[in-house]
Amino acid sequence: MTFDSEVETLAKSGRQKLVDEFREKYTSLQERMRRVPIEEARQIADKFSCPLQIAMMAFIIDMDGILKVRDSVSLIAKELSRRMAVGEPVPNLPGNVQEFVLIEGRWLEYIHGSFVRELELKTRSLSNLEVALGDSEPTVEMALTIFNARNKFALGYIFPIIETWMNEHIKSNGRDVIMAFGPPITKWNPVTLMGKIQRLRRKNQAFFRRLRTVLEHAQDSATVDLTIKRINDLVAALNQPLEAMSLTALSHLLVHIAPRVSGRGDITRTMFVVSPSTRGFKAEPDMTSPFDFLERDIRLAKRRHIDEQEKYLLDKVDRVLRVLEHQNQTLTDTVRLTITEIVDRLNVQNISMDSIMDQFESGLQGIDRFGTHDYTVSFITNFILNHVYGK
Repeated sequence: MTFDSEVETLAKSGRQKLVDEFREKYTSLQERMRRVPIEEARQIADKFSCPLQIAMMAFIIDMDGILKVRDSVSLIAKELSRRMAVGEPVPNLPGNVQEFVLIEGRWLEYIHGSFVRELELKTRSLSNLEVALGDSEPTVEMALTIFNARNKFALGYIFPIIETWMNEHIKSNGRDVIMAFGPPITKWNPVTLMGKIQRLRRKNQAFFRRLRTVLEHAQDSATVDLTIKRINDLVAALNQPLEAMSLTALSHLLVHIAPRVSGRGDITRTMFVVSPSTRGFKAEPDMTSPFDFLERDIRLAKRRHIDEQEKYLLDKVDRVLRVLEHQNQTLTDTVRLTITEIVDRLNVQNISMDSIMDQFESGLQGIDRFGTHDYTVSFITNFILNHVYGK
């Protein structure tokens, strides 16, 4: 089997998998929208001044722990605005709006959920290969292996996904693709991403040129010549404006901007086992519990500049709480368990758990359902800052 046929087979399989997954997801979302508490949906619609159908979808996405209500409403509303800007507005009829919302909700749950998780897993094996390029004398075989792995990843996995996305988002272009997939991949906000995208694609081109330099030292080989031609084509394609960039170049650019796992293991919101913990200055078993990761992150945050500690902890506590929310415990039990673990693991002294819980429950008063998660994250973060760090 040639490499091209392997990529084609992977892409075909990926398209079929996406079709099957989206068919099931569409039906599921359609049924779940019928069961959304109408009063809560109206509260969301009033708070964010959006159609009721968008509010209902945002409620579902929030319940699934994919995105917060505010973010879901904002992303769906942006696509509505884009459709209007390109002259293809969604008719303001309940049936048309609901159809649009079901399609957008399906994509939001997929991109910010299973796509990002799978991308992170696939990137781990790729990053191990890329390390070899940093050797003082990388071989031709290494360069071929790395390029083939990235090409297989880009064209066999990402290409059919963004191709399907563009087919379902009428008159969309490469910039729209980057705005839809880039922020969830990098965890940067859209403004930050667009500020860095020019430098990122230049680095992508430099990476390919580095591969080409290694390959140019090879003896006559049809495989090497074909690979060099593909690299030259990609470097040229990455020069195009985002709006006109080819799907092939966009796929490779998304592969390039995907974070690589570092030794610290703290670059993503997903918890990966990266290396053994070192509690007590000795090697311990691999981290498995959310609290193992929280303990590690509290210790890591202490090393950061004082102005960065709170922001860092807010992100890590949010990540842990989203995992715990799926364990069917009450919010009070989750907070009690989390603080108990922090106290025990970090040897925090002079703590009255009853007093802490009274403060938490008192603060909950007057906060609506959609603000409880943010309040809980802030409460636990402040507990760490005040009682662990002693600020």
